[in-house]
Amino acid sequence: MDQYDKLAVFYDKVISGKDHTSPYVISRLKKFHKNAQSLLELGCGTGDVMAGFKELYRLTGIDSSKGMLKIASRKIPSAKFIEGDIRSFIPVEKFDAVICVYDTLNHITLFNDWKRIFRNVSEMLNEKGVFIFDVNSVYKLNMMEQISPLIHRFDYHYLIMDVKKRSSSVFNWNLKVFENKGGRKFELTECNIPEAAFEAGKIMNALSERFDVVRVEEESGRKITSVTERIYFICKKKSS
Repeated sequence: MDQYDKLAVFYDKVISGKDHTSPYVISRLKKFHKNAQSLLELGCGTGDVMAGFKELYRLTGIDSSKGMLKIASRKIPSAKFIEGDIRSFIPVEKFDAVICVYDTLNHITLFNDWKRIFRNVSEMLNEKGVFIFDVNSVYKLNMMEQISPLIHRFDYHYLIMDVKKRSSSVFNWNLKVFENKGGRKFELTECNIPEAAFEAGKIMNALSERFDVVRVEEESGRKITSVTERIYFICKKKSS
């Protein structure tokens, strides 16, 4: 079974109703592309972020997890969902906006694949199109290793996260979910998810060939610092 399929139901229980990303993305789209009508989310997961846009844009989402897409399609019946790999996805349709949030890009461990995604996104955007994405910073993943393991309780279940560095840029997230089956009986689901992190300057250089990077910031709108944990990039497609 796909590692993400294992997490689909639990993932939704942990994050459902806790989305703070949609309001941020909406505010930036209104500022940088107020006439946007179509939006694609790369790595849409269970659709928690997309659900915040369902009254505003014509929506398409792509994800590699069939289990997560099944949940997303129930949340947003009007959206189009595609099962696929964001590294090679090149749709026929073009979009006014493309987003890739909740550190989806970090799950791609080779930086050459990040550059490939940037190239593909520029091709799938309409003129004046906007690309918004976030990443976990190098600082955050190093910090997560230092404070691991972390225990999170949701409903009557438990999630244990243990982050370990595998190489200079790649970290392994060992996730153990103990699902309460009644009383003191628990069932274990375990998976390992790799994440890679790269410095903001390296990411900006890779973007610069095809995009004007108009903002690099924290969710609050403040400039990033050496201790910023999540970095947002707002990019506009360069005129052809």
